[in-house]
Amino acid sequence: MLLRNDLLHYTHPSPRTVRILWIAPGQTHAYVFDVAARSAEVEMIQLSAVQADIRAGHASVLPADPYLMVVSQELLPAKHLQLRARAWEIIEGLVAQEPEIYEARQRGQMIAQATAQHGVSHPTIYRYLRRYWQRGQTPNALLPDYSNSGGRGKVRQSSAGVKRGRPRKNGADTGPGLNADEEIRRTFRVATARYAAANAKFSRLGAYQQMLRDFFVDRRIDPDSGRVLGGHNGMLKEVPTFGQFNYWLDHDDDRPPEVARRAAAVVPAAQQAAPQPLSVAALPQGRPGAGFYLDAVRAEVQLVSRADRHQAIGRPLVYVVTDTFSHMVCGIYIGMGEVQWSQAMLALAHCGADKQRYSHQFGRHIESEQWPVRHLPEALFTHASLTLGWNGDTLLNNFNLRSVAVDSGPDEWRAVLEKRFRLLAPSMDGAPCRLDGVLDIEQFTRIVIDCVLYYNSRQQLAGVNASPRQLWDWGREHRGGGLKIYPEHLIHCSLMPVAQASVTSDGIALFNSLYTCARAVGERWFERARLRGAWQIKVAYDPANLDMVYLLDPAAPLQFHACHLADASAAHLHLSAAEIARLPRVQTSPANTPLRTTTQHYRSFVS
Repeated sequence: MLLRNDLLHYTHPSPRTVRILWIAPGQTHAYVFDVAARSAEVEMIQLSAVQADIRAGHASVLPADPYLMVVSQELLPAKHLQLRARAWEIIEGLVAQEPEIYEARQRGQMIAQATAQHGVSHPTIYRYLRRYWQRGQTPNALLPDYSNSGGRGKVRQSSAGVKRGRPRKNGADTGPGLNADEEIRRTFRVATARYAAANAKFSRLGAYQQMLRDFFVDRRIDPDSGRVLGGHNGMLKEVPTFGQFNYWLDHDDDRPPEVARRAAAVVPAAQQAAPQPLSVAALPQGRPGAGFYLDAVRAEVQLVSRADRHQAIGRPLVYVVTDTFSHMVCGIYIGMGEVQWSQAMLALAHCGADKQRYSHQFGRHIESEQWPVRHLPEALFTHASLTLGWNGDTLLNNFNLRSVAVDSGPDEWRAVLEKRFRLLAPSMDGAPCRLDGVLDIEQFTRIVIDCVLYYNSRQQLAGVNASPRQLWDWGREHRGGGLKIYPEHLIHCSLMPVAQASVTSDGIALFNSLYTCARAVGERWFERARLRGAWQIKVAYDPANLDMVYLLDPAAPLQFHACHLADASAAHLHLSAAEIARLPRVQTSPANTPLRTTTQHYRSFVS
């Protein structure tokens, strides 16, 4: 049964919430007010139509009233009580005349009399009525909104040449300072994550000082050589203050877990809101694993080599695979160079990987349930821009996985990553930015992992009121799934790109590195190469980690022989192909001529 003051939330034909102001004695019709309205217009509706909407699922009665003004009278300042009393004196006689006050023509006449009687304007009375009807039709609804003054929680927009906030106390010496615009805030977030990853104990002051040394210096990257120039001439004159850094660190809710939070008031357990159950009617159709969507973006940041931090290696590509049902990020891959189908397949391979072990490799220790995806889907939907070199035979023949080119798919994860790096289309080059020339690929990957963990577990999806991980877990429990599980090693090796390597007297040569394996030693390959000359073999490799490559065996298609870096290439340990390609060339013997050709091929691949 509907009652006076009930809130009705409509989802059809458009979302809105109305309050029932008055119900006719015969239960035939009622007057309602849209709580989001900026005017004081009231609408008459037939109760039979409301009941039909409720039965059809187009409307529902809200169990709680978030607009009701219930406060402790003892805590109200005297000024607030005076303002409430004055407003109530003006409209008390008007709201008592029901249902006449709800009819537009009669309401206009009544307000005209009230303006003359109380000496106030028409807009003032209409504002009082709107607040009264919105907030539960009690005198407390007329309390002033001084708590909203100042725009708490809203980010002030900056104007060119105008500094927000109070002037610095020693402004004559240091200048007006910087506005913390979105670029500066990106720097704050990246610097915070970088410091948290490198230090066992987080210090706000330490992170701030490290940020100034890393990002607020005169540094540029030579476009021809890729060398990082400058960065040792001291800090720039205009830098953000520690107060600004500290303020925005508290403002963001997706900080790394190592960052100490400000002490918050403890809410008694009895007052804590219980988690809201998922509304099955609002959930999307489908099930987890029915389809994964593969997309890629380029981050506008120049990474540096771990072997030589004065050498830039380019802007990274972030390949992301999301579940089309839950929008869960199921796999990622950080690549370099131009967009390649072979690198995109490594993002798909990551979907079947142990995410706990993967995250531990980058210093982020998680529980397995934080990123529970270790599966391949029924179908793969790929953004059309990634289909260069497309070969779906491996997917279809090995995993019965069909792939389809599409124009769009789930991309809510972009907003989380965009808070740290500007995102570009894979084909775009980007422009110089403050973050260039500091991060290496390992640090960048760690930041991306943190973004994915935050998005999967805490990002609320529009219209569902649930995180991707909640949807994923619910879908697996209630709708089964089209998920497939294969051995991780088999998926990874099957989807790796394949290159020609050379068996030489020094080792298996690939990308200017030398490898050895048990089979090569057992069959005396290197001795044979010394006597008869080098020959070509095929190996599978991961461009992001060349510590190990895999020899393909034509006689046994599912056999992958692991080849480890030889002692002669120990300097290449833990480096990616993009980093190795920018190291000084190793002089090779004539028998190693195929190695030079392979290295040149990869240089063009990552350029």
